[in-house]
Amino acid sequence: MTTTKSYDVIIVGAGIFGLSCAYACAQRKLSVLILDAGKVGAGASGGIVGAMAPYTPDQWHVKKQYQFEALSSAAKHWAEVDKLSNMESGYGRIGRVCPITDERIYRLALTRHEEAKTNWAGFKWNVIEGHPLVTKLAAPFGLTYDTLSARIYPSKACASLARACSVLGVDFRENTRASGFEPGAVFGPWGRASARKIILAGGYQGFSLLDHHFGIQMGVGVKGQAALLDINLSDAPQIYANGIYIVPHSDGTITVGSTSENKWNEPCDVDYLLDEIIARAQSICPIIKNAKILETWAGVRPKARRRDLMIGPVPEVDGVFVAMGGFKVGFGLAHKVGVTLADLIQNKPTNLPKSFTIEHHLE
Repeated sequence: MTTTKSYDVIIVGAGIFGLSCAYACAQRKLSVLILDAGKVGAGASGGIVGAMAPYTPDQWHVKKQYQFEALSSAAKHWAEVDKLSNMESGYGRIGRVCPITDERIYRLALTRHEEAKTNWAGFKWNVIEGHPLVTKLAAPFGLTYDTLSARIYPSKACASLARACSVLGVDFRENTRASGFEPGAVFGPWGRASARKIILAGGYQGFSLLDHHFGIQMGVGVKGQAALLDINLSDAPQIYANGIYIVPHSDGTITVGSTSENKWNEPCDVDYLLDEIIARAQSICPIIKNAKILETWAGVRPKARRRDLMIGPVPEVDGVFVAMGGFKVGFGLAHKVGVTLADLIQNKPTNLPKSFTIEHHLE
C-alpha cells in the first residue's frame, strides 16, 4: 500500500482497543484508518469468554473510579453500537457471584458490602447464603453477588463495533503489518501511511513496536484457553471462583475459562490445561457436567510491562499514542479507553490513572 490519503488518525491494530479508539474518534468527525496484520478481531479480542467484572468496592482510588465509570456506562455504549451496526455484541449486565471460602474473606465481603453503598452509586455488592448453580462445598461461607458485572461475546462485539466504525466512515486495511512508526506516519513493507496522530493498539505482538523504541521489553503475551458449552443459563449471573470464569451468553451457551499461561509454544492450540479448567468449573457448577462442548478456543492476551493498561502519549515522539495491555480487563474498559485516547488527541482533559501511563510502565 502506498500513501494515497492523509488521515486525522491512523490506528495500528483492529482488536477491541483499536476499534474502540476508532469509534470514539470517528464520532468526533475525525478521519480514521485502521491497519491490522490479520483480520479484524482475529487476535485475543476474537475470543469467547467475555467476563466484564469490577474491582472490589473498598479502598477506593482513581483506577477503581476509572473502571467503575467504564462498566457503569457500558450498557448505553453497546446499545448504541449495536443499533448503529444492526448486529449483536452479546452485552448484558447479568451480575456475578463469587464463592466465599473462609471466614476472613467473609468478613471482608461484609466490609465491601458497606463500601459499595458509597462507591458504587446505583449498584450493589451483597453477601448471600447460596446460589442454586454453585455447590455448597465450593461456597462454605456463602457468596458475594454484585450487580455491576456484565457479559459480552468478544468476537461478536468486535464484529458489531467494526461495522459501526464502517458506518461512521472508518477505513480498514487488513493483512497490513506495520513494522515501525514515527511522528506523522506508520510504515511497513507496503509503504507508508500518514496521519496527524498515530495510535498503537496492536495486541501482544504490538509491544515489539515499543520494545525497539525504548530498548526494553514493554509487554508480553499470556495465553488463555476456554471452552464454549451448549447449555442455556442466559438469565443467570456469571460465576467467578478461584480463577475460573463461567459466563452465560445470550445465545443459550456458556463459556468456561480460562488458563493464564506465561510459557507456551503454540498460541492457538488447546491441551490438557483446558480439560483441567473444565473439570474445576464442573465441580463448582454441577449443572454443566453433561453439557456438550461446542467449541474450544485459545489465544494470547497482551499484558503490559507492569500489568496495568498502557495508555497515552509515547514520550519524546510527537503525535504517537498507545492503547495496549488489558490482559483480563480489556473489554470492560475498552470504550472508555477509546474516549480517553480521543480526548488526548484533541488535547482535552482526562481522568487517566497514573498507573496506566507509559511513564509508570517505564519506572
